[in-house]
Amino acid sequence: MDVLARCSKCGAGLPVRAADAPAAIRCGRCGSDIPLSFSAAERADTAVDSCPVCQGADFYTRKDFDPTIGVTVVVIGAAMSAVFYWFGRDLVAYSILGGAALIDLAVYGRLKDLTVCYRCHTEFRGAYRCTAPAFDLHIADVLEQEYERRIGRR
Repeated sequence: MDVLARCSKCGAGLPVRAADAPAAIRCGRCGSDIPLSFSAAERADTAVDSCPVCQGADFYTRKDFDPTIGVTVVVIGAAMSAVFYWFGRDLVAYSILGGAALIDLAVYGRLKDLTVCYRCHTEFRGAYRCTAPAFDLHIADVLEQEYERRIGRR
């Protein structure tokens, strides 16, 4: 299992392999030490049952997709469409918009899911079966605030 552990001080993402992870890692950005405690299921890549950074057990599932790429595809499509629309080529303009949306949807549909910790936003990628539910804004609001109070950010 590949884990992207988030530093609690600066938010930097630190990649770690769960199978051979050390007991602690050092953030390359701010230099703080981050203790890790992987469960046996995480080391074997069979399940995500606890977060190695914050020891929480609340997770959600999302697509392994960088949102900036999706927005970039749509913005480029909209800019190209605007040029054709300006010159009175409405059908071409709408076709470009539809094509950009279809490309974005096709790429999004082919991507795998990943599991994310609600509290510290640590990401888990691997061959395990994703059993976490979809994102819930209320749960995220409650758990993020609780974690930030615990680490002294609030």
